[in-house]
Amino acid sequence: MNLVWYRNDLRAHAHRALQEALLAEGPVMAVYFLCDAQWDNHGVAPLRRWYVLHSLLELGEQLAAKGIALHVLDAGDFSQVSVQLAELVRKHEIRQIFCTREYPLNERRRDEAVAKEMKQLGVTIRGFDDSVLVPPTTLRTGKGTPYTVFSAFKKRWDVWLEEHFSLPGLPDRQTPEPAEFVGKKQVDAAIGKLQVSASLTRIWEPGEQAAARQLEQFVSRHLAGYRQYRDYPSLTATSSLSAALSAGTLSPASCFHAARQAMADAGARDGAACWIGELAWRDFYRQIMAQYPRLSWGKAFRPETDLLEWDNDNDLFDAWCEGRTGYPLVDAAMRQLVATGWMHNRLRMVTAMFLSKHLWQDWRKGEDFFMRHLIDGDFAANNGGWQWSASTGTDAVPYFRVFNPVRQSQRFDAEGKFIAHWVPELKTLDNKTIHEPWKQPLLVPDYPAPIVPHAGVRERVTESFKGVKEAWDHLQDQVKGAEV
Repeated sequence: MNLVWYRNDLRAHAHRALQEALLAEGPVMAVYFLCDAQWDNHGVAPLRRWYVLHSLLELGEQLAAKGIALHVLDAGDFSQVSVQLAELVRKHEIRQIFCTREYPLNERRRDEAVAKEMKQLGVTIRGFDDSVLVPPTTLRTGKGTPYTVFSAFKKRWDVWLEEHFSLPGLPDRQTPEPAEFVGKKQVDAAIGKLQVSASLTRIWEPGEQAAARQLEQFVSRHLAGYRQYRDYPSLTATSSLSAALSAGTLSPASCFHAARQAMADAGARDGAACWIGELAWRDFYRQIMAQYPRLSWGKAFRPETDLLEWDNDNDLFDAWCEGRTGYPLVDAAMRQLVATGWMHNRLRMVTAMFLSKHLWQDWRKGEDFFMRHLIDGDFAANNGGWQWSASTGTDAVPYFRVFNPVRQSQRFDAEGKFIAHWVPELKTLDNKTIHEPWKQPLLVPDYPAPIVPHAGVRERVTESFKGVKEAWDHLQDQVKGAEV
């Protein structure tokens, strides 16, 4: 018996582990482990749990139609996975396990425990890097170190894909009859425990089939204009496929394949190339996460920035969370997040930079808040984005990058359409005033004044970062001196 172990790869197509299991000799079954306690420990949003569980329902039916029974076991947390998997292996006389590799530290420790257990049982594990386009330990600089600058990584990434990319298929395999979706009751029970408002769930459609339709619609309708319009939150110009990619109802290989095909059309070439760049960013943050385990411990990528003394002001943080900072674009973005479980990518940078630099709050608080609300909550992408915005991450020239929230508003929501939708108390203002309502306070008495000024932020941030860099260098000199 061959076993496909599903994790964040909830699809039947473009799935190399399933493909290889079907090509191997012998029957195939599948398993998924519910780990509610693990989700709790990592603050996974209820909406994301809803998306995963409903996608799991669809997957179970798809696999059953192909003669593959999907078992769903309640492990509680990762510590019990190896034990339950061993019991499943013994019961069904499983000789090979096929799975998609995962790279966060807890997932790697879980897999190490499983590998140790399976070795004792004589079971072979075959892992595949289907959650990325380029395996995270593949590309190296001339010095043999991981890439930490995106532009250099992207050049090598492009070359590697040109030589190695292939889209996994799904071999036709005759089965005597459809199988049973063994774990359906467990999934239904898990869904029954969730408390997610209908106002959130009606926005989203989980599952592989919905993700495939969404990809097709994006490529045909919006990909050509992606580079030109992707930064404007009032427009439908981005793919919104991040939830599908995060849960694995859509593979990055399918996205790359579709974009590369679109590049044959001269009119779509520029937009497709730009979108491929976003897939490269996704891989980049995954290889950073895989190569630097300290990120999974809540540490900054740039270790000297862990010396920063953040202002632990709960009132400022709450104002940011609730969309009442007095900066319309920031507030609109935060209200969008809470109301929909998603935020436009440009606005993720704006809000993250505002929290970490204007309000001088620890970026980890914002990272956690995002994870507790995002349907596409993904550790590597979320951590990478937050550390980039806070200038604690992979960045050659970090600390003087400070977005002006008013200029961002004027540039990317010039007519104020996005702001008017999410901050309706400002919808009667003209296109100029809506970006700086504090200049006409009598027109909007119910909207707060800015909780902090923009003036002076860049200078304060620059001084703070220079200070910790000097302190860090001094500490390193002391360590070297002690070693001598």
